[in-house]
Amino acid sequence: PILRFYQELGFFAGIDPASVVQRYAHDYGRPPTANNPWDDVFLLAYAEGEVWADDPEADVCAENEVYSEVLAQWARISHGAFTPTEVTEHWESESGPITLTFNLGSRTSSVSPSYQDDWIDLEVLRQINAIIGPSGRQFECAVDGNFVLVLCLTIEQKITMQTQRKFPFAW
Repeated sequence: PILRFYQELGFFAGIDPASVVQRYAHDYGRPPTANNPWDDVFLLAYAEGEVWADDPEADVCAENEVYSEVLAQWARISHGAFTPTEVTEHWESESGPITLTFNLGSRTSSVSPSYQDDWIDLEVLRQINAIIGPSGRQFECAVDGNFVLVLCLTIEQKITMQTQRKFPFAW
């Protein structure tokens, strides 16, 4: 039933629900439970190509250009709402400030993640949301320590997930 709910929202298209539940049960030692919103989060991590699920402690530093990589990964799950090209990542010092500049269509945009040691500043998603607002989609996330799930949703999808599943969105 949980998986069918998410299939109706557009996730897990063409995928056999039983196989996903089986993978979840193998990894977590039990099937997902209907009344635990965090089971929804971890279940959605199996929606490959539709979500970004990773550890936000990602060895972020000037040399590694983690933000340049992660912007491309977030673009892949954005349903066309966020398609940055010519991404540059500029650090003024080893602890920032950091500026990410990119083209969206014919427009140049930039966002400024905060320096958080070697962690990805997920608040940068809110800056991106301000830019992609007209698309009708927004990046949303659920964070549990060293695990984050990022999705790019319509407002209808988010409200449905909040009201019907009590999905633990970060904002």
